Amino acid sequence: MNKEKILEILKEHGLDTNNYIVISGASMVLLGIKETTSDIDIAVKKDYYNYLLKNYNCTFDKVNMYNNKVYFIDNIINFGIDYYSQNYTIVDGIKVQNPDEILKLKKILNRSKDKKDIKLIETFISSKV
Repeated sequence: MNKEKILEILKEHGLDTNNYIVISGASMVLLGIKETTSDIDIAVKKDYYNYLLKNYNCTFDKVNMYNNKVYFIDNIINFGIDYYSQNYTIVDGIKVQNPDEILKLKKILNRSKDKKDIKLIETFISSKV
């Protein structure tokens, strides 16, 4: 998904922009750090997490490293309660994880796909200095 598709999907689902932050790969796309991603990861507040479970077509994805359950909405939007930070940037009316916060997250996860993203983020951050 490119930036336009991510924004379109978020709008179609009618999520409350006050209660979530786009994180990880989708935030990298929205910030222009990379071109595409395969899903949209969002971090939500606890009460909104419960709201989403009650009101959307959610399927269980996994238990994450913090022992919290993560779910998908329509196999596209992945959400959990971790990584919700007050350090964000607004892109087209959407809260998006800041590059330095994405970098921290990617270093914690440290999967093979994250190593490529870490280099992209570090290059992006250094270009802004």
